[in-house]
Amino acid sequence: MRLLILGASGGCGRWTTRLAHEAGHSVTALVRPGTAFVAPAVVVVRRGTVLDDADLAPAVAGQDAVISCLGAQRANPHNPWSPLRPPLHIAEDSAGRLVQAMNVAGVRRLAAISAAGVGDSLSATNAMMRWLLRHSTIGDMYADLAAMEAVYRASALDWLTVRPVTLVDAKAPSLAATVVPRFRMVSTISRADVAAWLLRAATDPRPITDRTPMIGYR
Repeated sequence: MRLLILGASGGCGRWTTRLAHEAGHSVTALVRPGTAFVAPAVVVVRRGTVLDDADLAPAVAGQDAVISCLGAQRANPHNPWSPLRPPLHIAEDSAGRLVQAMNVAGVRRLAAISAAGVGDSLSATNAMMRWLLRHSTIGDMYADLAAMEAVYRASALDWLTVRPVTLVDAKAPSLAATVVPRFRMVSTISRADVAAWLLRAATDPRPITDRTPMIGYR
């Protein structure tokens, strides 16, 4: 398949690009100018931003599906109270532009990253996460993701926004990720497994039925 990957320079995005290439797909990555990104030679790297229609529209054209690993980032990713890095509201703003570009190009399948605790999964989270959502900039990030999901929900796309629990690093996907009912204090999932889940969702020919699965390890 011909796949466009947005946010390819991030942790999940790099894994998604790698796994898609290894699976034999034709991969295009849209990466911001000046962002360090090394991809396999056969991966097409387009430089631009999802917030510029002149960059996004030609990247979407001709694709079979889009995988978005976009989301807000904190200046210090290890500090929950660190301010968000601009551009603010990137998940919501890019979603609106992406829906428009996909509609024009006739591309219907979209798989994107959200987070466990967004939207109706809030009640399934642990007490510490709920406290952080009220008192730190994680709450701002989740609000952006909730707005993103609302944009996709209002569209006619065949879409999925996966909601992973706490992200960790791993050397390879374990393929042990599954839909989980609770986001516990000890719940984790590797970025590699999130990427593998996104890739399966983007390339599965069957219509998507579970739009917002919360995933982790049992």
